[in-house]
Amino acid sequence: MRDPAIEQRPRSVFSQSLEQALRAADDILELLPIATCVCDAVGRIVQYNHRAVELWGGPPEPGQTHDQFTAQCKFFNVEGEELPRSKLAEVLQTGRAVRDEEVTVQRTDGKRIVVLLNIDPLVNPQGKLVGAINCFQDVTERKRVLDALDRSQHDLRQQEERWNATYEHAAIGIVEIDAEGRFLRVNEAICSIVGGTREDLLGWKLFGRSHPKDRDVDEELYRRQVAGDIGFYSIEKRFVRRDGRVIWMGVRSSTVRDVAGQFLYGVRVVQDVTERKEAEERQKLLIDELNHRVKNTLATVQSLATQTARGTDSPEAFRQAFEGRLIALSQAHDQLTRRHWTSADLRDIVMGATSPHLARSQDQIAIEGEPITVTPRVALTLALGLHELTTNASKYGALSVPAGRIEVRWRIERQPQLSLLWIEWRERDGPPVEVPARQGFGTRFIEGSVASELQGKATLDYDRAGLVCTMKIPLESIPLDAETGPA
Repeated sequence: MRDPAIEQRPRSVFSQSLEQALRAADDILELLPIATCVCDAVGRIVQYNHRAVELWGGPPEPGQTHDQFTAQCKFFNVEGEELPRSKLAEVLQTGRAVRDEEVTVQRTDGKRIVVLLNIDPLVNPQGKLVGAINCFQDVTERKRVLDALDRSQHDLRQQEERWNATYEHAAIGIVEIDAEGRFLRVNEAICSIVGGTREDLLGWKLFGRSHPKDRDVDEELYRRQVAGDIGFYSIEKRFVRRDGRVIWMGVRSSTVRDVAGQFLYGVRVVQDVTERKEAEERQKLLIDELNHRVKNTLATVQSLATQTARGTDSPEAFRQAFEGRLIALSQAHDQLTRRHWTSADLRDIVMGATSPHLARSQDQIAIEGEPITVTPRVALTLALGLHELTTNASKYGALSVPAGRIEVRWRIERQPQLSLLWIEWRERDGPPVEVPARQGFGTRFIEGSVASELQGKATLDYDRAGLVCTMKIPLESIPLDAETGPA
């Protein structure tokens, strides 16, 4: 389309070269697939096609320059800055072409569109600028799609960066492996768990450092997983670290497959569960030990009840004797519990057995001996034995009179072949002692339990000046503190 004003002007107004160019391009413009317009040297729109009219929203007035036609529009560059003039005016001023440049145009109706510009200057054979041809295209939708794609790619990059950060800084180990078990990718946590560098692990195969007793099960499960027989599995197994230490690890193994279901790689999430497994083992040992102790305690109580019943002639006498022995057993249990049933202090055992009968005065007992701890077995045996000696002393011996006294001493007798714990119980200033007509429960218990339970020897001397009980217990039955002997 030509500007109607052109046809009405004298031909002398136009340069011959421009007129020839317009005539040659008249039909061609309509065939172009993009909007196109031609301006003369002062910017008047002299020719345009129907695509330009569609993009403009209407034709220009006859004789209008491009600046006049677009005066109500605003132009912005890709950074969003408003342009002081149109790109076509810039080409007419500088004579330099514009190639594939995007501008945003705010139209008179307020709508913004993105236009791709290609503007070439037109010159005559003498090289004089006689106009410009502007090819412009609405790329708003393409720009929106590309921007959305850029945002999507940006989001994907951010997501990948977040995944990589999570992968590397996760508190659990993550390993990617191929179908043969070769390590393809590892994170920092798994390096810490197994005690190797990233380079070390990338040279490993999956089952190379598994504990021999756990290797076959894991290997068979992974083979079935690669084959597609199972989707995932979990296992706890032992692993030999780089430093030789054996640890327990919990493994959850899954696979990544392509759309056709073909195996791509395996993903194993690994946790060090050594502490939990050791805690479970300790708990099992404690439960087993508790069961053992409960059975032994019940057996002891049963024996105490039977022996007490044989030595008493009335329910009240049985109650008093049996109750006292249970209290002595309970006190020994309390002392062992304070040390988590590992040992007991010998002085505490002596004080616990004698204190119930020393309410009148603590001066009635003298305790002398170096610090020593004893095993639970020794503690229980001595507690019950000392209870029997104290009960007898309160009824018939030194504790039955105000002036009576008890001395308890112990020491370590170190011998070339065997060292012994020597304990002496001595009563003074009590009633004259007589040899009993028959052995009571206390005598039988002391002599029998020290011999059978502690592989030692106990003797009772019925000296008229006061009862003397001597016990010798092999040190193998007694763990000593570091200051008193071997642990």
